[in-house]
This record gives sequence, structure tokens and C-alpha cells, in this order.
Amino acid sequence: MSRLYCYEGECGLSADQLWWLIVIETLMEELEITDVAAAIAIASGANIVPTRAKPQGAVPRTSIASVLARRLARKRRFPFRVPTLTGFFPPSIRMTSKVGTIAGRAIPVFGWVYTAYELGKVAVLSAKKYNAVVDVSDQVF
Repeated sequence: MSRLYCYEGECGLSADQLWWLIVIETLMEELEITDVAAAIAIASGANIVPTRAKPQGAVPRTSIASVLARRLARKRRFPFRVPTLTGFFPPSIRMTSKVGTIAGRAIPVFGWVYTAYELGKVAVLSAKKYNAVVDVSDQVF
């Protein structure tokens, strides 16, 4: 027979139902404007803007982040080449020294990294809350 739990006024919850209730509650507590900014950064990296003809093997189209970063940086260059990620599925690494290109390709990467950090934080906080409420046999990690 499975145990039933009460959590913040909700009674009769199975261990699975309690887990998801805590995860959703923690996610709602952690969502902030920075998460919206991360989502915008990820979306701005999508290759949706049509471009001129490109060499064979290049990723078709370009992103809003890339267009804006190139306009802001104009034709500034680093004295060395830097590896950058291009494309989503599968991503590839391209070398460039152009400041605008580097910034445009880095914006969605920062969005993905921040989102991964936030999801990891939600998972850890949820597990701590859950383990504090449930019986030892139902604990995770």
C-alpha cells in the first residue's frame, strides 16, 4: 500500500503527485525576468532572417541576434580567431575574428546555459523540499 501525503493544505497525495506539485511550485517561485531574457536570447538565435547567397556548407539564413550584433560592432575584429557555435541541430564550431559575429553567436549560447542552470537549480531545490516531506523509502537521490 502506498503512502499518502499532505502538503500545504493538499491531502491524499501519492509520492508522485507530491513530487510534481513541489516541482511546479518551485518552478513558479524561481521564474523571474531573467528567465524571460534567457528565452528571448535563445529565440533571437534562431536562423529565421533571409540573407544573401552563402557559400556551400554555410548555415542558411541568419539570426536576429547576429544581425543586431554585427550592426553594433560594425567591422571591428579581434587580432585572433575565436571558436563559435553555429546552428542548432547539430551545432558546429566555426572560427571567426569578427566581434559582431562572435557576439551574435554567443547570445543564444548564454540563454541556453542560463536556462540549464535554472532548471538544475529547480531540480535541486525540489528534491530538497520533497525529501524533507516524505518518508525515507520515498526519497529521491
